[in-house]
This record gives sequence, C-alpha cells and structure tokens, in this order.
Amino acid sequence: MSFWSFHQIGIVSLKLISFAMKLSQFRVHIILSIFIMIPFALLSQKGINEVDMESIPYKKVRSYILKQQTDSHVNTFADIQPTCQNQSEFEGFSTFSRTFVIKANLADVWTTYISSSPITLWKTRKSAVGMVYNRVTDELSYSNDTCSGSELGQVMYLNLKLVKGLYKLATALEITDIQDENGVIEISYLEFGKNEGKQLISMNDNGYGYTVITHTSIIKSGSALRDKLLYPYFHNRLINSFHKNMKQRVYALSQAKSSVASAYEN
Repeated sequence: MSFWSFHQIGIVSLKLISFAMKLSQFRVHIILSIFIMIPFALLSQKGINEVDMESIPYKKVRSYILKQQTDSHVNTFADIQPTCQNQSEFEGFSTFSRTFVIKANLADVWTTYISSSPITLWKTRKSAVGMVYNRVTDELSYSNDTCSGSELGQVMYLNLKLVKGLYKLATALEITDIQDENGVIEISYLEFGKNEGKQLISMNDNGYGYTVITHTSIIKSGSALRDKLLYPYFHNRLINSFHKNMKQRVYALSQAKSSVASAYEN
C-alpha cells in the first residue's frame, strides 16, 4: 500500500471521527432538551392533590375523586383517560337511545348547546357539576365558577340524584368530540369508574324548522343487572332532565333574540 493511500485513510478517519463527535454533541443536545422539557411537561399536568375539596359541595364527588387517586394510584389528571378511545366495535356493550324535539332551528339549538358552560348544561333537578377539569388549559373550575362554553377536553365530575334525591352517586364524563359540520357531541366515561363507554348527542333538522336531538348511550359496567335494568331506567330520567333544561335555555335565548330584533325594527 502506498504512502498516499495511508494519507487518504488518515484523512477519511479524521473526518469520520469529527462527524462522530458532532453526532455525539447533537445527541447530547437532544437528550438535554428532553430533560429540560420534562419538568415543564410535568408542571403542566394538574395534580389531583391540587383539587380544592372545600370548593366541591357534593360529598359523593369529593369521595369519587379521592377514590380515583387512592384506589387507582393516579397522581395527575393526565393519568386518567376517557374509555373506548378510537373504538368502533362495541360487542358486549348495551345501547340505549332517546329522541327529543325542540321547536327551534338547528343553528340556534346547536349554538346554545355548544356555547353553554357545562356547569350550566348539567345543572338540573337530577344532576349538578361538582368540578370541571380542562385538559387544554390545565385549569380547574368548580360549581360556583363559570366556563366559557363546552370544549374538547373538558372533564366533568357530576353529582347525580336518583330516586327523588334519596340516592346520590358521582360519575365523570369528558367531551371527546365536537363535530360542528355533523351536529354531533361525543361524551365519554372516564377510566376507573363503574361504567365504560360513551354518549352521543346528534342534532338534525326535521325539515320543518325544528331540531331533532338523538341521545345515544353505549355502556358496559360488568353487571348485567345494572346494564339492562338499572342504567336505562335512571339514565332516561337524567337525560330527560338534561334536555328539558337545554330546551328551556334555547327558548329563552330565542325569545331574547326576537325581542332584540323587534326593538331594532321599531
């Protein structure tokens, strides 16, 4: 082998060593960036121990949240995810559906449902919101607070009143999809609860200027008695109360809108 060949080998070797050093520096930079970002990511995840229990007026909701933490060994709300994510097959689940009609146009009904705070949406004779966690803003809101409207990632901790208020229980639901173009709102049950599944609220124009709302529930709890007998009975009463509340809000807002229009014309 000639001297020039050895010289070429030396140059190539030096270039490889230099490239390797640069690559190593790049890897170190990436690793350091990851370690720097991790604390900020962790800080942005609201801890369950940050919940102000004194601001939640419902004992069942307080117990539900504490049970999530102790029994399921979760520390942040990021550890609790909606059930049935990206699931299209629901073998073994029970499905229930009810239809409601609101004598108002689809645009007004949809706007009222979406623009209303979940604290307002669920404030009925049979249900109330104890707390809302917003995954997007990483903020907590309580029953006396206000929310700007219904948004993706809102987790609602509900206090439910059954048997004329003699029996109370808590559950947690998350808004997991809002389809403006199709008039669909998807609400999913959270992990570590008694139920898994989702509820779908879909809206359509009936062709006569009224809005038809179909509320479909797909659930599974592990108890055939609860799924087939108890759930549909109490669930129907809860959603009846929910949509009755919303119907009143739609009519009130429509009336206010008409009054403003009449005043403007005069």
